[in-house]
Amino acid sequence: MPKRNPLSRCAALGAVVVLALAGCNGEVGPNGDEAPEDRLALTELGDRLDGAVEHAYTAEYLAEGTDKMVTVAVDPDGGRAVVVVGDEVEMWSETDTQELSTWLGGQLTGMLPSGEEIAEWLSATSDDPSASAEFSDTTLAGELADCVAVTGATDSPVGVFEVCVTTVGVIASVTAEVDETSYTTKLVDYHDGVDATWLDELEPGAAHTHR
Repeated sequence: MPKRNPLSRCAALGAVVVLALAGCNGEVGPNGDEAPEDRLALTELGDRLDGAVEHAYTAEYLAEGTDKMVTVAVDPDGGRAVVVVGDEVEMWSETDTQELSTWLGGQLTGMLPSGEEIAEWLSATSDDPSASAEFSDTTLAGELADCVAVTGATDSPVGVFEVCVTTVGVIASVTAEVDETSYTTKLVDYHDGVDATWLDELEPGAAHTHR
């Protein structure tokens, strides 16, 4: 896979966090050779996205071109999650994080692709010799994020896309055309954890307060 301006090796993000991307972790390919740096970076980002539902967080997104804010709050230890789109509130209460991923994907259809979906794009791109990937980093809503812009991916469900992922695997931004759906969504507010009192207020029958 051709690559342009790959992510700097072992770049330190801020004063504390150092990410093992682009071959810094010493991973080797199936034949014992060092795997290409871009493939390792794509794989690491996909793994990070898959693991996001293991973390408690609250994220608010702006879908460009609309006036709707999308809030996603996940509390895996408490077995609760909520998606708020405008004034519409949908809640989840289970203990299976795999089911949580599926539920989130369904609730966010047309507004934000799920982490699982994007991880599939990245996985397919990593094995696609026709694809080009350009890596960078940014800060959104105060969160450090690693980004990749992909073009020419013929084996991926999405041939051209750009995505940024925070250090804990939360989607920070995504730009993509998926079938007839266009995504241009970015993170505008974020904090670790979930306000349990707020979740209680959102339960059916309670007064809804959007924070």
